[in-house]
Amino acid sequence: HFHDCFVQGCDGSVLLDDTATLQGEKNAPTNLNALKGFEIIDRIKEKLESECPGIVSCADLLTYAARDATVLVGGPYWDVPVGRKDSKTASFSQVESNIPRPSDGLLSIIAKFMYQSLSVTDMVALSGAHTL
Repeated sequence: HFHDCFVQGCDGSVLLDDTATLQGEKNAPTNLNALKGFEIIDRIKEKLESECPGIVSCADLLTYAARDATVLVGGPYWDVPVGRKDSKTASFSQVESNIPRPSDGLLSIIAKFMYQSLSVTDMVALSGAHTL
C-alpha cells in the first residue's frame, strides 16, 4: 500500500498497467520484484463491481486490502476513511525517487519516510511488513 501512497498519494496508481500512452508504476525497478498480489486485487475488484458497480474505487480497495491483511496476520485494526478517487496517471520516475530501495542507506530511507510525514517508527513498521 505504501508503494502506492508514496508516489502520487493513495490513488491506486500502482495498479495501472502499461498502455500505449501510459508507463505504469508496476514495472519500475523498485516495484518490479517487491510487489505481488495484483491478481488478488483484480479478483476483489471484479466481485465488488458485480455487486455494486462504480461504488468502490480501486484506491479505496487497495487501502482496505492493506488494512485487512494486517488484521489477518495479527496486527491492529483501524478505521479506513473512504472516498479516494482512482488515478488515471502514473509516475514511473516518482517510484524511483520516492520509494526506498533495498540498497538505500538508513539515512536515505529515513529521509524518504520523513518526506511523507512519517516517523522512524512508521518506517520500521512498514519496512518490516515486507517480510509478510
